Amino acid sequence: MIRYLLVAVAFLQFSPVAAADSFCDNDIVNIKSGFDGARLDHCVFTSENSVRLSFRVEDEEVGSAFAWFAFHVAALDSREIEIEMLFPDSYARFWPKISQDGTAWSPADETAVVRDETGKTMTLKISVDQSGRWVSAQELLTQDYYEDWFEALDEHAEMTTRIIGQSHQQRPIRLARTADRPEAVVLIGRQHPGEVPGAMAMREFLDVVLETSKLATEFRRRYMLIVLPLMNPDGVANGHARHNAGLADINRDWGPFTQPETSSVATLLDELADRGIEPRLMLDFHATKMSPTMIFYTQVPEDDTDPPLFATNWLTRVKARLPDFEFTHDPRTPSGLDNTKNYFFSRYGIPAITYELGDEIERHLITEHTPVFAEEMMRVMLQAETR
Repeated sequence: MIRYLLVAVAFLQFSPVAAADSFCDNDIVNIKSGFDGARLDHCVFTSENSVRLSFRVEDEEVGSAFAWFAFHVAALDSREIEIEMLFPDSYARFWPKISQDGTAWSPADETAVVRDETGKTMTLKISVDQSGRWVSAQELLTQDYYEDWFEALDEHAEMTTRIIGQSHQQRPIRLARTADRPEAVVLIGRQHPGEVPGAMAMREFLDVVLETSKLATEFRRRYMLIVLPLMNPDGVANGHARHNAGLADINRDWGPFTQPETSSVATLLDELADRGIEPRLMLDFHATKMSPTMIFYTQVPEDDTDPPLFATNWLTRVKARLPDFEFTHDPRTPSGLDNTKNYFFSRYGIPAITYELGDEIERHLITEHTPVFAEEMMRVMLQAETR
């Protein structure tokens, strides 16, 4: 496990005292879980300084058996706590991230974590005091993070934001966009709540596309930006790993559009079509256990996208600029799944790409390398023939 220090991220500032009522305590150690993004299903103390916590998958319909976890632990005085984390119907996919203030996060030290061979138990030793520590599967980027992001986007001279729909639990589905152009580039994020590195990369990526550079300015003159950073607000708020509040994987609902989150985007796309606007590229940001860095799931060359061979040209240019950075290009024929990639390709014939970052990618690599991916995307798209 590579150790790294996570960059500070905008996040709801929790007070250890006011975070929530205790989930459980033994008069010395206190465990809390009443905050956005929290997940904790059962708690029992096995000794004064030892506690056993259980984490279940969010519902009986979830197909990918891994569970999210997030909680706060504090003690009356400075001491080391041993936390046994059980995943009875899943496995410990995520390496624990630790924060003292809810803003700066770092992975738990290698010597502090032991995972058993089955992956169903993970033991964490952590030093705490009255101020406490947050422990989470990934950095907590919750509703307040996105509210702050949308406020920043509203301040950009070319961006406007609006609510296009509501989730099952009446949370807003928000859109950020630039002015109408006949051609659009669509960026989608956080369909799966637990895939936080993808969310981080999406923000870095968009920041570059919105710069005042000659490249970005020229790109925005030609292409409209359609940005949907938080597709699954209920899942994020409720500490889900994958599903929304409707017990559905919304990245399997593109075409059926049975869920309010995806149907709101379907309505948006129809409205754009009525105004003569069609997507030319779709990037869907995710994270994966399948790579330490990045995987790009794309169409195969024979699929004849428009623009043609976009993915190959784009990623070849990136590799030329980042020769020492290993990432994977995985072209695949349409799988038959009702996911975003298949939907945008089948409807529009465009490059539709799942942009996956590794769960544990070193966070500084996101900051350092994402601008290259964004810049080369713009260069290749500017070379495409106009429809």
